[in-house]
Amino acid sequence: MTIAALPDHNRRTDPQWLNLFNRYRHVITPLRYNGWTTDIEISGAENHLRADLGDGTELIIASGNSLPLDPSEVTGWSVVRQDIEDPARHTVLYDSTPEGPHRHHGSSLIPMFGRIEVLDAPKSVTPLYVSATYTAPYGMQSHQSTGVETPGAAVARFFEFSRQLVNTMGYKPLLERLEPKGGYPSAQFETESGRQVTVRVMRSYD
Repeated sequence: MTIAALPDHNRRTDPQWLNLFNRYRHVITPLRYNGWTTDIEISGAENHLRADLGDGTELIIASGNSLPLDPSEVTGWSVVRQDIEDPARHTVLYDSTPEGPHRHHGSSLIPMFGRIEVLDAPKSVTPLYVSATYTAPYGMQSHQSTGVETPGAAVARFFEFSRQLVNTMGYKPLLERLEPKGGYPSAQFETESGRQVTVRVMRSYD
């Protein structure tokens, strides 16, 4: 299986759960490509992500004490690894919130997943990289690609690059496929002038 299954509970039909799950897909999807079932926990005003590492521990990811309803309001991430049966046994792995030791990274996904990727926990280690193909209206193409990474880090980089295309480079999203059968995420973007870019997560066979 390329990506972990969705959590098995009846909240998957709850509009609030579905809304948050979709809004935080840029964090959830990389965790699932690591092979970890990932859930949104909703408890009053305190929302957080919970990823089961498969060894009796889990990751709790929030932005301080909770996740805001709007991901654009995230100013930093906090990541805690805790024992599922005894949450008092826990370790803070990463904290880029305004008062945290990694605050200079802010809401960037790459440093957070860099820390997550080195965890001693069962996960997929399939080597992946991110590829971008740019196409001009007159047919000219150019390509660029990143270095080889583990699945979670590569998929996080895919989302980070996609966000930059939209927020800073003027592209608009056309198509996004996050769970293609037997494959990895891909997305297409276009500018008003007709320039397009296709971003893909690809497997390295080197």
